[in-house]
Amino acid sequence: MKWLIVVVTSWCVGFISYPLIWPSDTINLPEIREGFSKIPQTSNSNSISTDKSTLVAVNSSSQNVHDREAFKASLNTDETPYMSIFRIMQLAEQDPLEALLVAQETQHEDLYGLILEIAGKMQFSNVISWLEEQKSTDLYESLLDSYLRGLASVNPQQALSDIELLAVEPMKSSIMMSIVDSWASSDAIAAFEWLKMQPETQSTLKMYLNTMYYYIEQSPNEAANLISSLPLNESTNYLITSMVYQLVEKNIQEAVDWLDGIAVEQRASGVFIISRKMAETDPEAALVFLNNQKQAYDLNQDYFNSALAEIASVEPNMMLARIENYETSVQRDIIINASYALADHSETDFLQVINSLSNDNKDIAFNQRSAQLSQTDPQQAFNVAERINDPTTRLESISSTINVWSGFDKRAALTAIDNSSQLSTSQKAEISSQIQLQLTPSNIIYP
Repeated sequence: MKWLIVVVTSWCVGFISYPLIWPSDTINLPEIREGFSKIPQTSNSNSISTDKSTLVAVNSSSQNVHDREAFKASLNTDETPYMSIFRIMQLAEQDPLEALLVAQETQHEDLYGLILEIAGKMQFSNVISWLEEQKSTDLYESLLDSYLRGLASVNPQQALSDIELLAVEPMKSSIMMSIVDSWASSDAIAAFEWLKMQPETQSTLKMYLNTMYYYIEQSPNEAANLISSLPLNESTNYLITSMVYQLVEKNIQEAVDWLDGIAVEQRASGVFIISRKMAETDPEAALVFLNNQKQAYDLNQDYFNSALAEIASVEPNMMLARIENYETSVQRDIIINASYALADHSETDFLQVINSLSNDNKDIAFNQRSAQLSQTDPQQAFNVAERINDPTTRLESISSTINVWSGFDKRAALTAIDNSSQLSTSQKAEISSQIQLQLTPSNIIYP
């Protein structure tokens, strides 16, 4: 009996387990045919590779979305907003596009520019599709500028090529100037060579001048040779002025040496700048330098006169003491600039400085000082104007001063006219009548 029970049990177990251990020999042909019909009938291995790549891309995209959602969720656990920003910027170093999408979905629009600049520096072009989606927004120009600025720092020519595809005027010119400026700041010679091949427009001319500024800073000797080969015009003067201003702030002698390397007819503006700077610390040396330049290179007379006048604005006493050494045409400019420099001096000190001048030159100084003081100290301006020797010039200066004075204190101006010892009765009456006609709400004199 026990034997029978064992046999029956074994048979039952075998019956149940058989289909699980051994698959059915029955083949479902329709399903297999359908499966084969979905596989492209080709022997080209590229097709298989493409199918695999597509599958990987789909899976990767799905994974990115999943990762992004997880990343966004984790941002909510950050203790401070700054930690979230820090983590998004860390992500930008690895995947700028993903960082942009996270920033967009978490309202961190203020990070767009920084992320795009990182993308440009790392030359991640996959952010361009995201950028193009922003074309209809007000932020597009600044966002594009951020990306291209980053790209320009490592590959400026690629940045300039991309701008042709991504921007239109006037945005295009604006961003292009930014890129070229960034490029020139590190490699002015390469930027200059690129610019030489571009069509000449107003914007390219400006870029050319800015690039030359960096060229001068980075390679002063080469820049001197280049500038010497250029025709003398406003642009060339601009370049020379930029160069000398830059050098003279660091070392005056270096600026002088550089000036010696350019064409004689181009040096006038540089001489003006150097002599002005020299005069701040050593007026005598400035005069010696200026005179040497005049004798050795037949310096343009207008620039020479202007330089002398500039020295007078720094050292008025010295230049006024030597006024007779110069031609009449430049004496006036020297006196005017000296008077400006003496504006803060007391009337007594001013009179002492100009005491040695001729009457004609004193009149120039008095007239200038009166004009300067008419707004701040009209009473003193009036007193100075009365000292003018030439009657015509004196009347013009008094009238001009009174005209300004009466604008804010008509009663005091009329009193000054009445007490004047230099005006005739008819002149007083005429000036007073002109003042009385200048009635404004703030200056009406009530009985």
